[in-house]
Amino acid sequence: MQLIGMLDSPYVRRVAIALTVARIPFTHRPISLFRHIDQFSKLNPLLKAPTLVADDGTALMDSSVILDYVAGVNPRMAALTPSDAPTRLRARCARPASRSQ
Repeated sequence: MQLIGMLDSPYVRRVAIALTVARIPFTHRPISLFRHIDQFSKLNPLLKAPTLVADDGTALMDSSVILDYVAGVNPRMAALTPSDAPTRLRARCARPASRSQ
């Protein structure tokens, strides 16, 4: 696997940390979206960092999608996210909806 993006991005860092914790081997390619736009666009035409290129060549283009993929590959990582849908949704929201009482 290849993780594409600069580690100064919090999204790239969180994916790198998750891959490291899950002990999933990967190669980090520090290609800057801004300084190397031509090179980056060949890997990801949507120009989103991070990008994870899986071993089969599939490109995943959002840190949440990448982390969900990592959770599918490694059960230890899946345990970090609630399994029931409502709780999982609340955990993934930037600003959880308030509960009416």
